[in-house]
Amino acid sequence: MKQFLTLLLLLTIAAHAQEQEQKRLAILNTVDDGDSPIEPADLNYLTATLREIAGNVLQKHYGIMTDQSIVDKLGKGDAEKACKEARGCLAQLGRKINADYIGQARLGRFSGNLTISVELYNSASGVQASPAITGDAKDVSGLLKILKEKAPAMFKKMPGVSGRIIEGGIGGLTKGRDYELDEEKLYLVKLSTEPSGAVLSFDGVASAKCRKTPCKLELHEGIVRIIANLEQYEIADTIVTINQNYQSINIVLKPNFGTLKIKPAYLDSIGKDEQWSLYINGKLASSWENRLFPNKYKVELGHRCYENLSFEVGINKGKNEIFDMATHIKLKKGGLILSAERNAEPVSEPVFVNGKRVGETPFSDAVPLCAEIEIGENREIVYAKLKYNEKVRHTHRSNFNVPTPDIQKPIKTSFWVAIALDVLGTALISYAIYENGETKEAYKKYNESDHPSDYYEGAWKNAERSRNKRNALYIIGGTALTSGIGVHIFTTF
Repeated sequence: MKQFLTLLLLLTIAAHAQEQEQKRLAILNTVDDGDSPIEPADLNYLTATLREIAGNVLQKHYGIMTDQSIVDKLGKGDAEKACKEARGCLAQLGRKINADYIGQARLGRFSGNLTISVELYNSASGVQASPAITGDAKDVSGLLKILKEKAPAMFKKMPGVSGRIIEGGIGGLTKGRDYELDEEKLYLVKLSTEPSGAVLSFDGVASAKCRKTPCKLELHEGIVRIIANLEQYEIADTIVTINQNYQSINIVLKPNFGTLKIKPAYLDSIGKDEQWSLYINGKLASSWENRLFPNKYKVELGHRCYENLSFEVGINKGKNEIFDMATHIKLKKGGLILSAERNAEPVSEPVFVNGKRVGETPFSDAVPLCAEIEIGENREIVYAKLKYNEKVRHTHRSNFNVPTPDIQKPIKTSFWVAIALDVLGTALISYAIYENGETKEAYKKYNESDHPSDYYEGAWKNAERSRNKRNALYIIGGTALTSGIGVHIFTTF
């Protein structure tokens, strides 16, 4: 019985000695010192990963304190405050919570990236227990990767971990294991943008299989950063979690421009067969709807039949500015002094402008430059050459036998005269061709006669008469056809 009690006492003392030999390591919660805080869940995950790595590396040499053990020492409120304010006094805080060693990860910002720094201190001496690790990444996933790569080496350099402690017994047994593919799972993703045609990059790398939206692409499971770039639109930078097949991702792009829309108009359809000209800051625009970068612009509108319009417009991102010309346009005008004559005698005739009666001759008033002017009950067109902001005099003559230099339209009678001459000339020449055959036949009969002396007088006279008739037809027909062509040319010019 005494021997049993002695053995039990020795075992108790050995266990107590081993417990005394094991050091305590406290890993405080990760703190973000940046202006745009990281989500608490992400910070907690970084802390848990750091503690997990410490436990795997340090094993029996160090005991890893939990959050609850730290709270028990300081209280919940004081523990949270102490974690945030621990920079520069980790060793002092380690002594308060009875930790032999203490460490913490802190996040910051540098050149647009997230940074991480992990430090370990001896609580009693305040000396670093292992060289600190630092790194930077574009996102939290990148920081997690840094911890997994660098933290194991940091913990291995702590006192006693790489020493000469040798445990007895058999250990380090390795056995074959089933092969597991460590490649991340892939998902087929549908990508689109509004508007379409944007160029995409994934974690900073463009894909040859998805040059422009819309497109389909296989992406690794997890978080991916997608940047969409389209001319005249703001660059879209978004983070998406890929977690299912046939996942649809649509990115709405914000315009980096405003739009100027012009609504063209005409009065009573005057000048509708001619386009308005549009200049923006002195450059000719070919469309009535123009995308413009935010700025002030000078706009000018011109037309042969209308007064010029000009205005300034301020363009803002995503805004539409509309200019409706209907309420602003005015017709260009010129002065017209109009008289009418018939058979060289002045007469009074009604005057019409664009189909509306505006007076009678003698007429004097301002009329639109591109208006259609008519005179008389038969609505004869007045071919007066109006001038912008100037007056012109014009006399309309109804008797076409009197020279009328102001009338530009050719007289229709000359056209029909020319046609008649053409028809007559063509008919006469056709008949002359027929008569030419008759002439040849007459000469043939004369030459083939057995008694030319008996038929000389009659056959020869028939042949000569036919030849003269043919020649006369050629001359008269040619003259008529040439005259018709001449009249055509004369009336055309």
